Amino acid sequence: MNSVIAFGRRNLNIIQLVLVVLILSATIYSMNPRFLSPVNLSNLLGQMVTLLIVSLGMTIVIINGEFDISVGSMVGLTGAVMGWFMVAMPAAYTTPFWEAHPVLLMVLGISAALLVGPMLAVLSGLLVTQFLIPSFIVTLGMLMIARSLTLVVTGGQPIAGIPESLKAFGVSRPIEIPLPIADVGLRLPSIFLVAVLVYVIGWFVMNRMAFGRKVYSVGANPTVARLAGINTTKVKLQCFAIVGFCASIAGVLNVMRIGAVSPNSGQGLEFEVIAAVVIGGTSLSGGRGTVLGTVLGVIIIVLIRNFLNLARIDIFWQDFATGAIIMTAVILNALQRRVSGAPA
Repeated sequence: MNSVIAFGRRNLNIIQLVLVVLILSATIYSMNPRFLSPVNLSNLLGQMVTLLIVSLGMTIVIINGEFDISVGSMVGLTGAVMGWFMVAMPAAYTTPFWEAHPVLLMVLGISAALLVGPMLAVLSGLLVTQFLIPSFIVTLGMLMIARSLTLVVTGGQPIAGIPESLKAFGVSRPIEIPLPIADVGLRLPSIFLVAVLVYVIGWFVMNRMAFGRKVYSVGANPTVARLAGINTTKVKLQCFAIVGFCASIAGVLNVMRIGAVSPNSGQGLEFEVIAAVVIGGTSLSGGRGTVLGTVLGVIIIVLIRNFLNLARIDIFWQDFATGAIIMTAVILNALQRRVSGAPA
């Protein structure tokens, strides 16, 4: 009995989040029974991939005691770079070489796109660590730079013509899970499987590797971590690189899912990401948070959006609801820490 109580105390936040997910799911199902249909659930899994992957990177950087609000713009710029290399560049510089090597063109486009996020994020990290500028201010500037570059690369217009093989991967559902409540199984999207792999790696890094312990230590108290021999600057730069890489992965998968590049891709994503991370129990002051909590936070955000759409709430009020949720989560987090006696 004591072990059960101890487990409950250690995982109180996770238990609370699971209950919220169940209550939201039951509420949405009562409004529309199609919510739990395999087709709808499969679509929701595909739609939440971008938010899932970016939220993982944001979790790590916030645990480390920093912020990166440029992630939405990095998702957009990643897609723009990918589209430019695969579509715009071959069209502008038509050569027999590119026509004879379409696979090389795809590899080049994806590789260049995956470098965008880490490069911009590390640049932000260098400004934060070397000039001691608050990360919120630095990444706010990077948000504007990346968004502007996205419009420059795309010309403010969508880029179509993404290779069919990439689009096929983005919409494919290769694995089917049997469901006892339906005649057909739940088909898992390919891009969702990539997100699962990313989270498995993220969980392992944060819970089973020395790097994860350093991230928590630096976020909890950078002075003590420095005295303990941890290179805090290096850890912070690595965390910024991770969140940038997650944004680029999400940007690439988003292009594959949509089948085109949108100049507005990722716009406003940073707010939903922060909401998911905070709801998941990650402390904004650093040093505390879990990967599993973030997963549940993302699910809650997606379910709330789904609920607002089903309830036909005006789209202009939906951001109001998201903002109110963030504020409520922060207040509840602070109250819970005060009651438990944990440091702020």
